[in-house]
Amino acid sequence: MLTGLEAGDLFDASLPLSALYLLAFASCLYTVLAVFAVRRFFPRAHRAAAPNIAPSVTVLKPLYGAEPGLREHLLTFCRQDFAGPVHILFGVHSAADPAAAVARRIVEAVRAGEIEGAPAGLTAELVIDPARHGGNGKVDSLINMSGAIAGEVVVLADSDIIVAPDYLNRLTAALEGEGVGAVTCLYRGVPMTGFWARLCAMGVDYAFLPNVATGLALKLAKPCIGATIALRREVLEGIGGFAPLKDQLADDFVLGALVRGLGLNVVVADFAVLHAHGERGFSDLWRQEIRWARTIRSLDPAGYFGTLVTHPVGWGVLAFAFHPFGAGATALLLAGLLCRRMLQDAVDTRFSGEAHPRGLLPFRDLLGFCVFWASFWPGHLRWRGHDFDLRDDGVMTPVEDERAEVAG
Repeated sequence: MLTGLEAGDLFDASLPLSALYLLAFASCLYTVLAVFAVRRFFPRAHRAAAPNIAPSVTVLKPLYGAEPGLREHLLTFCRQDFAGPVHILFGVHSAADPAAAVARRIVEAVRAGEIEGAPAGLTAELVIDPARHGGNGKVDSLINMSGAIAGEVVVLADSDIIVAPDYLNRLTAALEGEGVGAVTCLYRGVPMTGFWARLCAMGVDYAFLPNVATGLALKLAKPCIGATIALRREVLEGIGGFAPLKDQLADDFVLGALVRGLGLNVVVADFAVLHAHGERGFSDLWRQEIRWARTIRSLDPAGYFGTLVTHPVGWGVLAFAFHPFGAGATALLLAGLLCRRMLQDAVDTRFSGEAHPRGLLPFRDLLGFCVFWASFWPGHLRWRGHDFDLRDDGVMTPVEDERAEVAG
C-alpha cells in the first residue's frame, strides 16, 4: 500500500504528523486483518442445521413503541420451519403502548391459524405488566414475562430483529454443543426510514460486525449480543433469572458473563440476523451511536481505546490535513479508503442483506471517527425516551431519580 515511499517519508515530519502516519498505517493493517477475519470466520455457503430433537422453545420479545416495520419483523419469528412447540411472549408495560396493539393482532392471528408459514406448535401471548424492577426498561419486561416461560429453551430477541425461517433450528442445533450454555448472533443492519437509518446500518455492517469478527479470530472478544441470546431454561434459572440485569445498560454482556460464571461457554452462531434501523434524523443516529459507544467503553475501557486503530480513513484525513498532498499523507489516505472498500466487499460477500452504496462509506467512516472521540465527553444517555447516567461499572441511573433525590 505504501509502494514507492521511502521509510523516511513517514518519520521526517513533525512529531504530531509522524504519530498520525503511524496510526493511519496501523489502522490500514488492522483493516486488512479484519478482511481476513470476516472471510475466515463466516463460511460462504449456507449450512442447514437442525437439532437432533427439537425442544420446546419460548421466545421473549420485549416491546416499546411501534417502530417502523414492527409487525413484519415480529411475524418472522412466527414463520419458522421448526418441529418443536414454539411459544412467543410479547411484553409491554402499558396497554396504551402502540406496540401492544401490533402484538395483540399477531396473537389473535396465531390463535386463529391465519399466519402463513407458522409451525404447527406455535402459540403466542401478550403480557401487559407495568411493574418496574430497575433502571433497564427492557429487562423489566423480561422479568415480567418470565413467569410465563414454559419452553426448555429460552430465546431473547430485540423487537427490531428480523430472522430467517431456519432461525430456531440453527439456534437450538448450536445449543446442543458440549459445554454450551448460550448461543448468540451477530447482526447486519437494514435501513427502514431513509438516509440516517442507512448510515446507522452501515456503522453496524462495516464497523461493529467486522470488529467483533476480528476480536473472535484473535480470541480477544467474548460477545453476548442482545440481537439474539438462546439458553436453556435451567441455565437461566442458574444465573438467577433476569433480576441481576435490572440496572445494567449492557444487559446482554452481563448475561453472557453470568453464563460463563457457571463454567459454560457462550458461542456465536455461524449466521447473522438482521437489525432494522428507523432513525429519522441526525439526532436519532447520534444518540444511538453515542449510547452504544459509551456502553462499550464502560465495559472495556482499554479495549475501547484500542479501537483507535479501526479508523484508517479518519487518521488518513487528519494526516492529509496536516500535510496536504504530501506523499506519505496522500498514500495513507488512499490506502485507508482502499482497505475500507475491501472490508465492505468482504462483509457484503459473506452476509445476506442489502449492500450499501460505496460512495457513502468514507462519510460513514468519518462519522464513526467523530463518535469515537465524542464518546469520551461526559453527558447523559438517551434511551427509550428517558435520560440516564452511566456509571463505570455499567449500571444505569435514571436522571429523573437523581433529580428527585436532589429536590428531596
